[in-house]
Amino acid sequence: MVKFGERVDRHTLTINERVLLHIYERSTTRGVLEAPFPLTQQGIARALGMRVNHVSRAVKGLQTQNCVTEQTARVRGEVRKRKVYLISHEGHAVAQGLVNDLGRRLVLVRDERGVAREMTMAEARKLPGGPHSLTDILSNLDDAGVSDVARLARGQAAAPMSHFEEGRPRGETFFGRTRELARIAEWLASPVPAILVIGARGIGKSTFLSKALEAVEADRHTFWYTAEEAERPEKILNALGGFLNSIGRGELSGRLMDRPVPDREIEGVLARDWPATNCVIVLDDADRAPPEILRMLVTTIRNRGGKIVLASEAPLPDLSRLRAAGDLQTLSLPGLDKQDCRRLAPKGMPQEEFEKVYRLSGGNPLSIRLLSAEALEGLDARFTPEERALLRVLKLRQDSD
Repeated sequence: MVKFGERVDRHTLTINERVLLHIYERSTTRGVLEAPFPLTQQGIARALGMRVNHVSRAVKGLQTQNCVTEQTARVRGEVRKRKVYLISHEGHAVAQGLVNDLGRRLVLVRDERGVAREMTMAEARKLPGGPHSLTDILSNLDDAGVSDVARLARGQAAAPMSHFEEGRPRGETFFGRTRELARIAEWLASPVPAILVIGARGIGKSTFLSKALEAVEADRHTFWYTAEEAERPEKILNALGGFLNSIGRGELSGRLMDRPVPDREIEGVLARDWPATNCVIVLDDADRAPPEILRMLVTTIRNRGGKIVLASEAPLPDLSRLRAAGDLQTLSLPGLDKQDCRRLAPKGMPQEEFEKVYRLSGGNPLSIRLLSAEALEGLDARFTPEERALLRVLKLRQDSD
């Protein structure tokens, strides 16, 4: 273990301690279905600059001490399942003690001007490009025990972007919305941290935002979560923990494994570990999200940086102060243009009938699809186009009862 008040160098921790710290900082929840590559033996070796056989001996020793567990899981980007290593309750306690000790240790840091100065490891985590993991800082030390800010920032910049998705629509047909996409692009380039996208059910909010998000995925981390009816706070928190874990900040996941965590404690972890300006959150069906979670996410983005998109069928009254402070824009999503809606209707539908369907639907894509359904029986030439459209509305209402 480390000694309080001394300076760290490349030999401060044993191999077992370095592996334990790495797994702790990359930890994820139990019962993981998909794990990041850095939790495999090869991933650990690459992150720590070790040989795989050294990592193999270390994880066996840590398993003997009940500090880590072995599990077979699908690894992101790979077809076959592989063995991954997760922190245990005992290991979490040991690693947390190690983190606390390391945070008070001193490290020599060389800034971008070439000037070296001494600071605590906790302060070094907040260097430009951070927050950095303790593993990053230790792995960045040279033979003289100096951590170079430029080298550390380059290592962070080279990391691939992480994209967490829970409920994001995929494969949906998309066209139109040119003006609205331009509005999102303008907002992303502005200093305003939040935007509320409002639209009726079926208007295409989720599909629209999924398309808009594609433009930023190459250079920003993204977190997409679709809230459900009676959404439980712990479900969203576990998702947040998994997201932070995917970018090398596993403290929230680790804490959630042990016990219920107070909101204030979670906010502290988010304030320290959130990837600052390099992140976009999309909270779909935000009106279903627990108010405390919504507040927590908005507060984190305002304090740490980044962007948050909230999608809802109606305005969210809890955001009035945010709007008054100039930290929230609102985008009302209208119905699609007539020419775009025509592409949703059956090709054989007479234009006159489509005109009536479009007028009754208000350009709502879901309504267009339902009103254009071919499952209606008994509609023939005896009915005018308007009568046929009205019969479709009556059938739609009957089916929804």
